[in-house]
Amino acid sequence: MRYILLCLIFFSLSYGVSFRETRYSDAFNKSVEFHGDITFSQYGVAIKYNENNKSILYDDGELELYDGEKELLLDEYQQQKMGAFLDILILLHANNKREIEDIFNISKKSDIEVLLPKDEAKEYLKKIELKRVGSEFAFIKLFFKNNDTIEIKIDDETN
Repeated sequence: MRYILLCLIFFSLSYGVSFRETRYSDAFNKSVEFHGDITFSQYGVAIKYNENNKSILYDDGELELYDGEKELLLDEYQQQKMGAFLDILILLHANNKREIEDIFNISKKSDIEVLLPKDEAKEYLKKIELKRVGSEFAFIKLFFKNNDTIEIKIDDETN
């Protein structure tokens, strides 16, 4: 019940778009693709994966993961890592140039923004590549220090 209530509140205060997410694991030399909907609010994000009925709710620093209606628990390290990733997504979606420049060095390669982390993010993140259509992002690709990648392409945009 709590899950349904949280989703209703979150989705009523914001709008969502369909996406395709490709995760590459260097350790296994394998890619996995997911499809779903992503919804941003001022301080949060909700992600609903279509194939496996899993969802992520992150609002104002509070992280909740669900498999159907069952809440999944992560250890503190996993929560911090996922929270940092979701904070970056929210920041980039909001497109607050000043805050982004505080955390990243930004350069352009054609129509792609390349963001190199300055501070703590350097410990786990090599770079981010980002393409925007207007002020919204069309795709984002995160390159991690362990050579894993996560690429999210927004289906509702031309990219």
